[in-house]
Amino acid sequence: MLGVLEAFAVIGAVIGVGVVVGRMGVLGEHARVVLNRVAFHIGMPALLLVNLASATLRDVFSPLLLVSAVATLAVFAVSFAIAVLGRGRDRGDGVIASLTASYVNSGNLGIPLSAYAFGNVTDISAVAVFQVAIVTPLAIVLLNSATVPRQSIGRQAVALLVNPIIVASAIGLGLACAELEIPTPIFDTLRMLGDLAIPAVLIAFGISLSQEAMLRVSAERTDVAIAVMLKLVLMPLTAYGFGRWLIELDGHSLLVATVLAALPSAQNISTYATVYRRAEGLARDATLISTLLSIPIIVGVVLLLGSS
Repeated sequence: MLGVLEAFAVIGAVIGVGVVVGRMGVLGEHARVVLNRVAFHIGMPALLLVNLASATLRDVFSPLLLVSAVATLAVFAVSFAIAVLGRGRDRGDGVIASLTASYVNSGNLGIPLSAYAFGNVTDISAVAVFQVAIVTPLAIVLLNSATVPRQSIGRQAVALLVNPIIVASAIGLGLACAELEIPTPIFDTLRMLGDLAIPAVLIAFGISLSQEAMLRVSAERTDVAIAVMLKLVLMPLTAYGFGRWLIELDGHSLLVATVLAALPSAQNISTYATVYRRAEGLARDATLISTLLSIPIIVGVVLLLGSS
């Protein structure tokens, strides 16, 4: 249990740094946008390329990954339908709502949590690969299609092909499938650039929390509540039900799958929201609230399933 709390403490501390520097204004008024763009265009692509290139096909394709994939896509679809059909949001805002409800914090929370609590990061790495290879391209295609004026199919394809996250993911997966190693100087360079991603996103997130306008009660509070409920209740229940009764995972694998599904929304969703100018308040608030509420939920899951 200590490992779970340590992982949350590390994230909270870095976000706290962002709140402090945001209040002090030492990085300037555009710091949040700049940090998000640095993460989106430099840090995250480098991080994903290195991680994916280091993965193996055996790590990626497993029964636990199937459970995670089903839970993710099911909740993404439910959330998108609620946002667009039920709440009358446009497609771009619906995509951000769906990401907050289904895209787990596999990097800066999932990896340390898995390492501390479960002793390995293989399963969370597979989930990260799935999110990067499937969910992220799907979301970016939908976001690009929602731009105004609407882009042609050709322009949408070009935007997808030149998107730094998609390009880096494709290269990383290609290297993994071909079992090719990145030369050490290039690998070290990419790893150094990748180290920018997580702190940049977390500090930008903290800065957003420090701004007075950002702390006002949001008109999107109903959307935030829906996203958080889907993320922390529906998604782990879906993973548990599918894993237990359809896939018949063993006790430990079922615990891991449920805990991973109960992870909060990823901070990089705020980066996508900022870059595409879609539902920024929803992404910020749902990420913060789901992170806070996920602590007792994950602890409860570990206590319940860990003792069964």
